Amino acid sequence: MRGEQTIVNKTTQPLAEVQFTLTPNYDTRIDLPGAKLAHDDTRLLYQTYSLDPPMRPGEVKVMHFDVKARNRGFENSVTNREIVQNGTFFNSTIAPQIGYQPTNELTDRNKRKSFGLKEKDLMPTLEQNCTGDCMDNYLSNNSDWVNVETVISTSPGQIAIAPGSLQREWSDSGRHYFQYKLDHYSLNFYSFMSARYEVARSEWNGISIEVYYLKEHPWNVPKMLNSVKKSFGYYTQNFGPYAHKEARIIEFPRIAAFAQAFPGTMPYSESIGFIANLEHPDDIDFVFYVVGHEMAHQWWAHQVVGANMQGATLLSETMAQYSALMTMEKEYGRDAMRKFMQYEMDNYLRSRGTELLKERPLLRVEASQGYIHYRKGSVVLYYLREMIGEEAVNRALRKVLGQHGYQPPPYPTSYALVDALREQTPPELQYLLQDLFYDITLFSNRGLAATAHKRSDGKFEVTVEVETHKYKADEKGNETEVPVNDWIEVGALAAPEKGKKYGNVLHRERVHMTSARSSYSFTTDTLPEKAGIDPLLLLVDRVPDDNLAKVTLR
Repeated sequence: MRGEQTIVNKTTQPLAEVQFTLTPNYDTRIDLPGAKLAHDDTRLLYQTYSLDPPMRPGEVKVMHFDVKARNRGFENSVTNREIVQNGTFFNSTIAPQIGYQPTNELTDRNKRKSFGLKEKDLMPTLEQNCTGDCMDNYLSNNSDWVNVETVISTSPGQIAIAPGSLQREWSDSGRHYFQYKLDHYSLNFYSFMSARYEVARSEWNGISIEVYYLKEHPWNVPKMLNSVKKSFGYYTQNFGPYAHKEARIIEFPRIAAFAQAFPGTMPYSESIGFIANLEHPDDIDFVFYVVGHEMAHQWWAHQVVGANMQGATLLSETMAQYSALMTMEKEYGRDAMRKFMQYEMDNYLRSRGTELLKERPLLRVEASQGYIHYRKGSVVLYYLREMIGEEAVNRALRKVLGQHGYQPPPYPTSYALVDALREQTPPELQYLLQDLFYDITLFSNRGLAATAHKRSDGKFEVTVEVETHKYKADEKGNETEVPVNDWIEVGALAAPEKGKKYGNVLHRERVHMTSARSSYSFTTDTLPEKAGIDPLLLLVDRVPDDNLAKVTLR
């Protein structure tokens, strides 16, 4: 890779040196006018260049660099899985990164202790009125929005993909060349890929949709195209416009099992999408869902990106989770969301038991706490949507995007989202914001008994006895019971159809609960199989499996 970067001193002081973090498995050469290599730590891959004269505030320099993959003879195992024969996938971090990169630090407590290191510092503490830490975002350290133009060559028969729109394509001296250019300035975080791809193409309102896949893996490509279209429909209507001329999904080998969003480009592992078997009628359609999540990142992270401090991923990962849930619900119906909520809640509850440091409230989630910003975040935002309404939540999100989308620093904090949601939350439900974002709140709900009486009109009078307890947990997991004064649903489900786990929702009703035990009655058109409290698992419940009791006919 040969690169040219324009860099600028955005501080108010002259810079006498510039530091770079280099990447393992690559040899790097840097050429910066007026710079001299002053220190080269070859073991930790860290270089310091002195500047003579110092770089003045506002001064611009053009930096050139070369990066070359380094292979050491015949390896016992592959150390660099980014560049391979068919399925290359690497991102912009193989280029020299300006400044110190905390993400490279050892994270294992025992390994750190063996080197005499203190426990790893977590993210900077969340600030209400942000100062210095808000000048960097959490995804592209020491860089703001950038424009990118690429010429990339690959082997004959392969397609190479870089950020932006394809400008031209040609062959020369046995190589296949492509030139790409970003349509809109973006985060300094983007990817490059190459393989022998088949390409499925479609479009949505003039935006090109492309799925790059191996010809042996065609099964879920139509589902991916559909999810991209449905995502465009919901996100542009409810959040705002899309900034690029295309949206691409690109398969990469199952050496890793994730999908990732870059500007207009979404690499997707074959193992979690392209070869997934979703034939069972009760399966969660995670191919549709993951595409919806990565598409949502084109708004949440690639338009609004959080400051480099606690809570940053609430603005990206949690928002992408919520957005994907909305597209899932529109595609599969409201009742189908129960199984997904249980999946997310189970993952959150199981993972919090393995927390080694401190569980954070959602407002102050650490970037490393995926079980909070993904799993708990899904349950929290979906529940808030149920309580204050979809349009109220989306009004808040449009405000955040309108104020902070593609804006220069200072970058927003998680307070920007919670404050916008507060404006849309009625007074009687303001307590939810404290429970969901500021505190670690858990419930213990149980359906104690459920009976039904058939009326003369053929309908059924259902009575449920329920129990609920509410707890606040600290960062170490210690729980304190607090009084219940909450709006919680009661309801009933039909017997599931053959091959399905959950039955249709026959009734759901929100009631104000102020005591641990209570009884409620409601009417259903048909006889339920089960009835009880929080039937769709909207609350973070310590034991969600006992919410419903089997209905007995009186």
